[in-house]
Amino acid sequence: MKSILYKFIKFIFTSSFIYKVYLNASYKKEFKGVEDFDPINIKKKPLSELMKIDDNFFSSYQKKLVSIKMHSFEWLKEFKATGGLELLKKSRKIILDWNSSKYNFKSNIWSEIIVARRMINLSNNFDFFGNSASKIFKKKIGDLVYLHYKFLKIQVLFYEEKSEINIEISKSLLLISKVFNENDYFNYLLKLIQKQITSQINDYGFHKSINVVEHAKFIHQLIEIKNILLFYDHKIWPQFHITIDDMITVLNNMFHKDSSLALFNGTNNKNIDYVQKIANFKKDLKVKDLFNIKDGLIVLDAGQTKIFFDVTRPNSKLLNKNLHSGTLSFEFSHKKEKIITNCGSPEKYYGKNQVFFRYSAAHSTLTINDTNISELSEINSYKRIPKKIIAKTKKNKSSYEILGSHNGYSNNYNILIKRILEITNDGKYIRGFDQIISLKKINKNNNFKIRFHLMPTCECVVTNNNKKVIIKTKNNVAWEFESQNSSLSIEESIYIGQGNLILKTNQIVLSGLVDNINKTINWKFKVISK
Repeated sequence: MKSILYKFIKFIFTSSFIYKVYLNASYKKEFKGVEDFDPINIKKKPLSELMKIDDNFFSSYQKKLVSIKMHSFEWLKEFKATGGLELLKKSRKIILDWNSSKYNFKSNIWSEIIVARRMINLSNNFDFFGNSASKIFKKKIGDLVYLHYKFLKIQVLFYEEKSEINIEISKSLLLISKVFNENDYFNYLLKLIQKQITSQINDYGFHKSINVVEHAKFIHQLIEIKNILLFYDHKIWPQFHITIDDMITVLNNMFHKDSSLALFNGTNNKNIDYVQKIANFKKDLKVKDLFNIKDGLIVLDAGQTKIFFDVTRPNSKLLNKNLHSGTLSFEFSHKKEKIITNCGSPEKYYGKNQVFFRYSAAHSTLTINDTNISELSEINSYKRIPKKIIAKTKKNKSSYEILGSHNGYSNNYNILIKRILEITNDGKYIRGFDQIISLKKINKNNNFKIRFHLMPTCECVVTNNNKKVIIKTKNNVAWEFESQNSSLSIEESIYIGQGNLILKTNQIVLSGLVDNINKTINWKFKVISK
């Protein structure tokens, strides 16, 4: 009810004459831009490639799909890094062309994050394209940045849960508030950022999206905020430095043995270079031990094997907007190869069919009746999630034990799911127990499937007794998978590790009926040749 009220008040205000007057008010002083505090350096691009961008790019493509990179003015960074009079002149023409296109404030071109990036890129790169410009041009840019600033302030004002706002938006407003000498708002934003850090980071140092790329982006923004505060000689609270260090130690543990990223909740390897840069920002930090955690990704290094196990507890539709229905799914890699994976996720979603990658069936986990553990929503992240997710870990003399359970199927099927993994110290033997516990009378029509998605680089074949699968990796390491008490098959699967490139692969599938009140399916992986 409160959310509806916020939306209604926002609608009334943004439809008013006062709002239009507020947005159209011009900036009275000469705009001079602002320092660039981004710790990530942009590489030069070939001049010939950048010169291909049409001076009238936006007016020419008004009715066509234009990338976020163009509308957020990320290209200005590349223009500045490459430099030269030709690009300086071209950048001015493209900016004026965008401004004259008069995009509707209700379009996605005016979504908060794009507005924040466009505002920052116009300001940070002004020393390249604007310093030598005419007073008329500088006035137009000043008014344009001022418009973005005021627009973004109103959007933040009407957020119901301000602590869940993307921290990049807060950072952008923080910096530009100094340009327009709004010190009271600057101090307000500092308090908001403190609340955002508390709200958006869980007790184990994970960004609550449990998305490796989003985690890296959050660190990136914190580093930039730190640089802003240092520049303006503003006191930095002690916990700020601790948070950055802690999040970097978590990030350093998000890489498989083949150096790829753990593919959970929308993570994509296209951004791996960026993630590695953030992870290496402080090289003297240790990798954080993530074995004994209760929320996020349990991570285990056992010999030359690395395992990621998903016990994410979603608690925010905004922060968990990329949530995948993969509770208790796991991935593992051995030596320098990844073996078992989730299907991954497109860097960008195009069409409803690609939402499949968020489904439980696209993860190496157990499903009942081919339904999702969490009920997902294209608009609001999710409609239903497991109310109770339990995680326990144990270190024995010769092995490790991971136990997870969830009640994601309790309402629709009266079923509780438990998964136990036992991993030897050398990582060459992984034994699994998947339990399906019926909370009421058994429904023998309920069926289960347990999926183990293989990497495209792995070959596999089922043995004659249909109880084992021989897996051969690209580096000629052979693994044996075995399950004696369920139906075993090899089925086609797909994999997206980088960008939007879909690769064909295979999955091992265990299936059967839920015919016992406590149905347990045993399976194991073991190395049979080096």
